[in-house]
Amino acid sequence: MKKSNHQGKVLKDHKKVGKKFIPPLMQIDKMRETSFVNDRLPCLIWMSSLYLRLGDRNATKVIVDFIDTAYNCFEGEKIAPLQYMGSYTTLSDSKKNELYETLRTKPYFNDVLSNLEHQYHLLKSYPLAFLFSEHQYGVDREDAIEMLKEDVEALLDRLSSKATKVQVTAVYAEIISGRMKISAHIDLPDFNAIFKAPESDDAKRVASFARAHINGFAAASFLKEIGVPENNWPETFWNEAFDLDGCDNGY
Repeated sequence: MKKSNHQGKVLKDHKKVGKKFIPPLMQIDKMRETSFVNDRLPCLIWMSSLYLRLGDRNATKVIVDFIDTAYNCFEGEKIAPLQYMGSYTTLSDSKKNELYETLRTKPYFNDVLSNLEHQYHLLKSYPLAFLFSEHQYGVDREDAIEMLKEDVEALLDRLSSKATKVQVTAVYAEIISGRMKISAHIDLPDFNAIFKAPESDDAKRVASFARAHINGFAAASFLKEIGVPENNWPETFWNEAFDLDGCDNGY
């Protein structure tokens, strides 16, 4: 029987350094590893909510267009990655207003607000609060807490189907927008595989590629070097989440 080359296919883009295989994105200069739950999960909860409540197909379309639209408002400017919610805390009021006026014309805008209003209702420092300036929300506090728990729980196991789709979409949106520059020697996987054939080798390559990017990001010194301010949204989120009445430490 011919020996399977399954591992070789999945790892073919990895670079071997000693006994370790380095994923393609972690081969990029000025990248460093970070904690997914502590640092990345709080920045992806908006996507988590949309995936949970809009369904995979609609959520993917909405998220990708939302991020692409946001980037288009800052064409040619140096800006932190806009798939991460914390990045919106660094925008000036004028830029937030410009983005709001653009997004409000989108057919999905009200769907975004109605599926994020529980987060806005609960989190005092919510980075996307500027989108709700004219929105009348009526979500019950206890219901909002339960929904926020669902958003977080869907991401806690980053290897789960839902968390993987969120991470893949975050990376895909950055590529589509043209903000992520990929070296010619990196063979990009087929991102559709994660939805069409989630158990395939291609899907596993996509997932590995996305997790490597999500788990590695430009070091603070590099962001400062290009003039992009840091934000403390992840720490703020966890502090506010743990202070919510009715929330336990199950996170």
